[in-house]
Amino acid sequence: MSELPPYVTRPAEAVHLQPFLCANTQMYGFYLRANRNAIQQRLVDPILNAPAGGATNYQAISDLVLMSFAMANHCTSTMPPDSAIGWVTEGSWTLWVPLVTVKREMGIDVAQRFVFYPAYITVDNSWSVAAGREIYGFPKGYGPVNLPKKGDPVTHLTTSTMVMETFASSSQGQVRPLVDVVQTEAGTIGGEVWRDLEDAVSAIAHLLTGNGGHLIVPGLNFAKNLIQLAREEEVPSVFLKQFRDAADGTRACYQSILEAGSFVDKFNGGGLLTGTYRATLCNYDSHPILTDLGLKAGPQRLEFPFWVNFDFTVKQGTEVWKAQTNG
Repeated sequence: MSELPPYVTRPAEAVHLQPFLCANTQMYGFYLRANRNAIQQRLVDPILNAPAGGATNYQAISDLVLMSFAMANHCTSTMPPDSAIGWVTEGSWTLWVPLVTVKREMGIDVAQRFVFYPAYITVDNSWSVAAGREIYGFPKGYGPVNLPKKGDPVTHLTTSTMVMETFASSSQGQVRPLVDVVQTEAGTIGGEVWRDLEDAVSAIAHLLTGNGGHLIVPGLNFAKNLIQLAREEEVPSVFLKQFRDAADGTRACYQSILEAGSFVDKFNGGGLLTGTYRATLCNYDSHPILTDLGLKAGPQRLEFPFWVNFDFTVKQGTEVWKAQTNG
């Protein structure tokens, strides 16, 4: 039995019991070519490696990052009693960074496991913000997410959130555009259709490792890990979960590196989008996306546009590393 105290459920509780089922999720994905060194120095090392003081070693494997726009049409807890409360929808925009965990063997960095890091994410559901941040460490912000309905032409997708354009005592937070994706040229023929998740994973893996990939020497554990992920239809993610201390806000009263898997329960279809796409990403002091990705201002060409529809479950998380406190 756990030694942790029982969670106190309050009126108007926004953080419900995990795991979470997200059924009939329509997702549109686009790969953006960024700068791997900038990603490692700004998003990976200071957030996932430095806090653990050498106990973790996550490395970016590609210049490519994934931008996804998704509408989960039926989200609910799978654990009683919260599974009987009801369900909500969730629109989201996420910037996913593909990583590997690395172990030093005989002077060589050897890849062990594959994970995605959601470096930026906005959602249009306040319950999702609270649960995502408190349970897993998703860096979720709140804001509108606009994407086409299933079956409609995929021509324009946007998201906005509260930002500080510049850091100054006179600055006021404003809801501003964050990402704007437009189709610049319509396709003339149908895109490749994926029969199942294996087709989708195979196509994306080929893109990451064969087109801009910088895969660290894969170890035997890494090969086993990829086989296991494919067999279990899992998409693993890594997070920094932390809470500011009430007495000293410069310190964390809780801090951990946590991993959790999203498991595909049902693959309802997918394939490549036709046409060409570009993205305009805004750069604010509070949201320095272009700087974090090592990109210059201006429209960014997007690669490998695709769509998928699936049901998935975000399972329990596992602490990879946890800070020791005196409390």
